[in-house]
Amino acid sequence: MPRENSQGREIMPEVPVNGKVLVWAREIRGLDASSAAELLDITLEELAAYESGSKKPLVGFLRLMSSKYQINFTSLLMPAPLPIGERPVDHRSRARKRALSIETLVAIEEVSESLEVFKDIASESRKLIPRLAIGTVDLKEDPEEVANRERKRFGISLDEQRRWKSLGDARRRWREHIEDHGIFTYMIPMPLEEISGFSILHDDIAAICVNDREPTEGAKTFTLFHEYCHLLLRQTGISDEDDSNAVEKFCNQFAGSFLIPRTNLAEAIENVAIPHNFSVSAVRKLATRFKVSNRAMAFRLEETGLAPSGFYRTRTRLWDIPKQHEETTSKKQPSPVILRIKRLGRLHASTVLSALDKKIINSFDASELIGLQPSVLPKVEARLG
Repeated sequence: MPRENSQGREIMPEVPVNGKVLVWAREIRGLDASSAAELLDITLEELAAYESGSKKPLVGFLRLMSSKYQINFTSLLMPAPLPIGERPVDHRSRARKRALSIETLVAIEEVSESLEVFKDIASESRKLIPRLAIGTVDLKEDPEEVANRERKRFGISLDEQRRWKSLGDARRRWREHIEDHGIFTYMIPMPLEEISGFSILHDDIAAICVNDREPTEGAKTFTLFHEYCHLLLRQTGISDEDDSNAVEKFCNQFAGSFLIPRTNLAEAIENVAIPHNFSVSAVRKLATRFKVSNRAMAFRLEETGLAPSGFYRTRTRLWDIPKQHEETTSKKQPSPVILRIKRLGRLHASTVLSALDKKIINSFDASELIGLQPSVLPKVEARLG
C-alpha cells in the first residue's frame, strides 16, 4: 500500500529491482548510458545509481522507463537479466554508422519471439507450422537465372501479374504467394532512413519483415523479394538495399529480375534504339504494366542495358526523396483486426488460431501473439475466412 507523509500526501513506493536487469533493459534497446539518461530525463549519475542498485526507483519512474524503453513493466521486475540474444546480421551500407533505433529493435524482437513460439508449437505439432518450401542459391550464380527458376516455382505468369488491379493489390498477392512457401511475413513501421526490411531464419522457420513506412506499395513489394533472396542465400539480416554491399546488390538484382523478367521487358519496349533514354512518362507506363514501382522499373531498365548507364539515378532523383509519413486519420483508419492482420500476416494469424484450436496454446497466449483481446479473436478468424 502507498504510504503517506506527515502532510497526508501519498508517497510512491520504491521498487526493489535488480540493477543488472535495468542495465540489461537498456542494452537490449541499443542505448548507451548517456542516451538512456537523456531519454529518461535524468542525470548520468542518477542512472548509474539505479543500475548499480545503490538507489531504488519509485514505481512511477519504473513505469516511465518501461514506456521509454518499450519493454514490459514486469520484465523490469525480473530477479536476474535474461541472456541477450544474437541480433540479425547488419547488411546495411549507407546507414551502417547509424545505430538501430528502439523502434527497429522492438520490431526485430517481436518477429524473433514469434518464431521462437512457432518453434515450440512445431515441437508439439509439426503439421501446424508450414515447411519452408524455397530453394538455395549461391552468390556465384546469375541472379537473373535464379529469379527465372524461382518464378517458375511460384507459377505466376506475367499475364496474371498484369491483371492485378493496383500496386497495393500486387503487394498483397505476392505476399500471399510468399506465405504459401512457408514464410511468415510482417509489415511493421520503422524509421525509413534506417532500414528497408529484415529477414530471420531460425532452423527451418523463416520470416520477412518489410518496413511499412516505405513510400509506395511497389517499394514494399520490391523489399519482399529482396528479403526472399536473403532467405535463398541463407544470409539473412537487416537490409537497406544499398548496391555497395555484394549481398544487397545480388538481392536487388534478383528482386528486379523476378518482378520484371528481362524477356518480357524487352517485348514491352517499343521499337527504339538501345540504350534508350526513356522519358519519365515511359518509365511510369512500364511500371504500371508490370505492377512495380517507378524506381524498380528505372533500376531494371538500366540493369538490363535497355537504358544508358546512370539512367536510374538521373530519372529517380525526385523519387529518391523520402515522402513525409502521413498519419492515418480516424475517418480513414481501418479496424484493429485489419491492421493487426496486415502487420502480422495471414500465416501468423492463422497459425496462432490453429494452435489455440488444438489447445497447444491458451487464449492468453493467442491474445499476446496477435495483439488483440481474446474476445476479438473470433473476428480475426472470420476475417481470415
